Amino acid sequence: MTGTTGATRTLTRSDAEDFLYHEAELLDGFQLDRWLELFTDDAVYWVPARHDEADPQRHVSLIYDDRGRIEERIWRLRVGPAHAQIPPSVTRRLITNVRVSDAEHGPVVRSNFAIFEVRKGTQRSFAGEYEHRLVPYGTGWRIRRRTARLVNCEAPIFNLTFLV
Repeated sequence: MTGTTGATRTLTRSDAEDFLYHEAELLDGFQLDRWLELFTDDAVYWVPARHDEADPQRHVSLIYDDRGRIEERIWRLRVGPAHAQIPPSVTRRLITNVRVSDAEHGPVVRSNFAIFEVRKGTQRSFAGEYEHRLVPYGTGWRIRRRTARLVNCEAPIFNLTFLV
């Protein structure tokens, strides 16, 4: 993998775990502006609506945001009219089974996740697999594509307005 200086860079599993744990901490801490900084300008955030979806351009998605839509989603959650998040959800994420593989355009990090959400006294849980496609940025990494494949994506999901 080629870094910003032209040197080959490798993402270790330990570094990938640290990156994912940091991302989860930002999301659970509602530090959404700092979370946005983890993304490239051409980033995509995708939550498929079916297990077998491979192309968000050809299928319906629960969420399919480019960088501009991610920024808009964050604005709505922080200051805008996100009525479905009044009061805001409190979340806690667990990340496990982190695997790193190399791809033509950079490392691919897959991990399992569980998200626990509490809102208005009701707790819900979500589980699935993340896929992060990362690119080098300075001394760290940035997200070019973030996919969250929910285990229950084909079941009715009421009010999925927090960041998965």
